[in-house]
Amino acid sequence: MVEYREVTDAGAWNRLINEHAGHPMQAWGWGELKERTGSWRARRIVVERDGAFAGACQVLVRKLPWPFGHICYAPRGPVADRTADVPRVADDVAAWCKANLSAVSLKIDPAVPEGSVALSSAWLPSEKISLPRTAAIDLAPSEDEIMAGLHSKKARQYIRKAGRSGVTVRSATADDLDAIMDIYHHTAESDDFALHTDEYYRAAFTACSDVNQVFLAEFEGRPLAFLWNITTSGTTFELWGGVTEEGKRLRANYLLKWHAMCAAKEAGAALYDLNGLLEGGVSTFKLLFAGEPTVWIGTFDRPLSPLYHVWDAALKLYRRLFK
Repeated sequence: MVEYREVTDAGAWNRLINEHAGHPMQAWGWGELKERTGSWRARRIVVERDGAFAGACQVLVRKLPWPFGHICYAPRGPVADRTADVPRVADDVAAWCKANLSAVSLKIDPAVPEGSVALSSAWLPSEKISLPRTAAIDLAPSEDEIMAGLHSKKARQYIRKAGRSGVTVRSATADDLDAIMDIYHHTAESDDFALHTDEYYRAAFTACSDVNQVFLAEFEGRPLAFLWNITTSGTTFELWGGVTEEGKRLRANYLLKWHAMCAAKEAGAALYDLNGLLEGGVSTFKLLFAGEPTVWIGTFDRPLSPLYHVWDAALKLYRRLFK
């Protein structure tokens, strides 16, 4: 028998996510950030089968124009103890969304390896939100073993070189946000990618305080690079990062990433996810650490209303006209 329990306490939810090695985008703070900065609302559901834990899911819910009801998205969800249980929990969560939210669809993109599970035929491949092709490092070995296992000898050399050159890494505070944003704007302009508003990142610093691991690399007091991760027992996930030209010369980004890996391991994370591989220098840099790509299962929609295909067609048309 399947039963559902909604959790409304942040501490209780985060304990559950960490007990079951959930992704940090399933932690309370990520839902809080989306509530503060957009039109999403977070609902947090535990699925129980025959009185025992079967799975859990933080579902982001957005109201759509009449008559469509709501659209739902579970970033890197659902949570299950075994990869093999993800399809069944996904179906359970979809059933809850249909019954309780008048939802037109549920979108999921669980961080489970491609080919490891098969969702039921009711799930349809969908436009991705988080990138399925990434690079990931197992944090179970010792620090020395992880260092020795880094793919590139050059990466190991540059980590040590940056340390010998006097680059230091520390945890960032709210007082560092101006410097972080300066670095990020410089990096975005150099590498030609878009940013959220500065207010979004400032909101993330407080909303995601339950999972944040934010680091700043410096040389003689000058900020050189930053790395903004979120962490649970399951995964440390790189969100955002940037480096100055001086930071590149001093190889600060190499030492910074190594420091973040060690901090993730110390925090108890099982996996370090470098978050997304595209074409270009950033992905090349990431693969110096991991070597081979990791490919997750991808993004899927579960239609929950006869209006799903109407909504999906309208959304695709809108994107073509106004992209």
